[in-house]
Amino acid sequence: MIPLHYPPPQQCPVCESKLTIQELKCEHCSTVIRGNFESTRLASLNREQLHFVEAFLKVRGNIREMEKELGISYPTVRNRLDQIVDTLGFESWSAAAQPAMPPSEQAVTEDAQRKEILSKLDAGAITVDEALKLFGANHK
Repeated sequence: MIPLHYPPPQQCPVCESKLTIQELKCEHCSTVIRGNFESTRLASLNREQLHFVEAFLKVRGNIREMEKELGISYPTVRNRLDQIVDTLGFESWSAAAQPAMPPSEQAVTEDAQRKEILSKLDAGAITVDEALKLFGANHK
């Protein structure tokens, strides 16, 4: 039987405090190292976010190429990038720091985002909770 590998949990299921890694083991020679090890910031990303970061690196941060790579709109790329920045604990650009969009263009963009979220929900690509979070993120 092939052993399954799962990403380590980042938070305690009881008190939600940060967990530390205390043991590492070599699968080849069974050497064990014990101590208190911290995981990287990237370890706090879920699989979808990690896939996004990998694609982002692959296209060298070009948001237009991200649209093509992932088949999502420019505003969705920006929103996901902002969510990842927040998850990693970095300060994201405030709405005031971003260039203002004309109200008519902003309405079109928001409508496109809503439609994309609903189509992903309909296709089963995201859960209702994820859709609600995305709707909330779009109204910041």
